[in-house]
Amino acid sequence: MPQPIAIIGGNIAGLSAAYHLARKGCPVIIYERKIWDKPCGGAISIEYAYYLAKKLGIDIPELDQYIPHIHFYFKDHRSIETDGLFVTISRYNLQQQLISRLQNDPNIDIIFKHMTRKDHNLFSAQTILSTGFSGLTRQIIGKEWHNREYALALKYSGFFRKNSQNPSHLMAFDSRLKGYGWVFFGSNSQFNIGIGGLIEKKIIYEKFEEFTKQINDRFNYGIRLESSPAVWKIPITLNNWNTPVSYYKNGIEFIGTGDVLGLAHPVIAAGIEPAWQSGWLLGESYDPATHTIKTARYRHLLKKNLQLTSRKPFDIVLSHILRLNWIPFKDQQAYFLMKLFHKKIIHQIKKYPWFAMIHDGEKETGFKIDA
Repeated sequence: MPQPIAIIGGNIAGLSAAYHLARKGCPVIIYERKIWDKPCGGAISIEYAYYLAKKLGIDIPELDQYIPHIHFYFKDHRSIETDGLFVTISRYNLQQQLISRLQNDPNIDIIFKHMTRKDHNLFSAQTILSTGFSGLTRQIIGKEWHNREYALALKYSGFFRKNSQNPSHLMAFDSRLKGYGWVFFGSNSQFNIGIGGLIEKKIIYEKFEEFTKQINDRFNYGIRLESSPAVWKIPITLNNWNTPVSYYKNGIEFIGTGDVLGLAHPVIAAGIEPAWQSGWLLGESYDPATHTIKTARYRHLLKKNLQLTSRKPFDIVLSHILRLNWIPFKDQQAYFLMKLFHKKIIHQIKKYPWFAMIHDGEKETGFKIDA
């Protein structure tokens, strides 16, 4: 029996890596501090939601209810409404259910423990780093930490009091933010409202208050905040395949997944499905004969799959445009681009879901959820 591979971090990326490695016959030990409700919008595609429900037995109540349309909102009251593309989930419930599911796998051990570099005796020769935005990540990846962009996001969760039939999700884009605001609706009148962008903390708090007032005045949601929003940072790297996927410290090779590699989408910062995809690709890079993860193959698979999913050429170009300060009328341009391409964008997301391995390094393999 080979020695288990250690996985530091038991959220989406770490749990995905554990699941896919275990399916290859590789024993793993996950070290996770606690189950917690990460303050993100929690939006996942309908395809990924069905995958979680059917393949892993995850209970997602929103799939049995009305799936909201999406209202894209731009400056000067321009807007576009399209069919439902995603549902929202509680990160706490998702992590809890995934852990419960994986605890039954004989190849997976889960230990609730806060890990630091002092726990080097618990690391394996190849250790999977799935710690996201954390001090441990910063210590291990070193200078790469400073090569990342960090989107700052605020989020508030509550219950929708206003009687409204089938409200639409709202995504409001604003070039001044270099990001967007959102209102997402879940089951039992739950909602979460947030705003995120590549701007300073002080400014984003001001924009959050402005956004809340604006959507209440414009859409009459009647949302009232009873506490302060949660705040967090999202690391983003545009061309991930040109940055290291592994880092050596004291003879240990740390292999990154999810937010450690800055895999959140460069435009809308969605990170759940790219995190799951990275764990999947890491599992596809495992060699049972040598009980090692082939990092060169992992890098190659990341490049191929990211360029078909969350890092398509269109995404890269658009992300660069949004980051330029001197282009005039960016909001108008964004509106017309969305109006022109929104059906194609949705079609591409459905064709190439962000969580699914759809390229084996040599050729496209299709919608590979039955690997």
